[in-house]
Amino acid sequence: MKIVLVIAGCFLLVGCNSKKNNSRQLIRVDDKWLDSVRRSGDTAYVKKYGTSRFAKAEYYLNKKNAVICQVMKDSSDSIRQIIITKNNRRSFFAEYYPNGQLIARLLLDSFGQYHGPSKYYYQNGLVESAGDYKNGLKTGTWKNNNGSGKLISTSEYDTNGQVSKTTHQK
Repeated sequence: MKIVLVIAGCFLLVGCNSKKNNSRQLIRVDDKWLDSVRRSGDTAYVKKYGTSRFAKAEYYLNKKNAVICQVMKDSSDSIRQIIITKNNRRSFFAEYYPNGQLIARLLLDSFGQYHGPSKYYYQNGLVESAGDYKNGLKTGTWKNNNGSGKLISTSEYDTNGQVSKTTHQK
């Protein structure tokens, strides 16, 4: 039951947004969702890091369901990364800018690989690029925007995740 709450929370965290592709998103960590993940754990501990990007990591373990939630924070105690694994497979991953803005919305398959519609964001919340992943590789059409949200290019990816064609906008 707890893993269902975690998965449902993931959908709430990265919920649907019907705004235009270049609209400002400002997607941040859902504190209620993260608190529910923390409470579902039966063990918690903090590990200190000495890097400028990560000052510490908080771990919340649910031994019964083999779920580990890792919350990485910087020196200002801002969340920079969240990783949730179940049975040693990544089931959720999110990375954040120092201002709390989500860097990318990436869905994962049962093997922990990126799979499905994805978006990368600039620090100001505008969409940097959007497209699909399949089995961990970029595939199909990806649209790339500048920092003002204007479409600057479209890239086509083959089944091996390699760019086959890029069209620049005028």
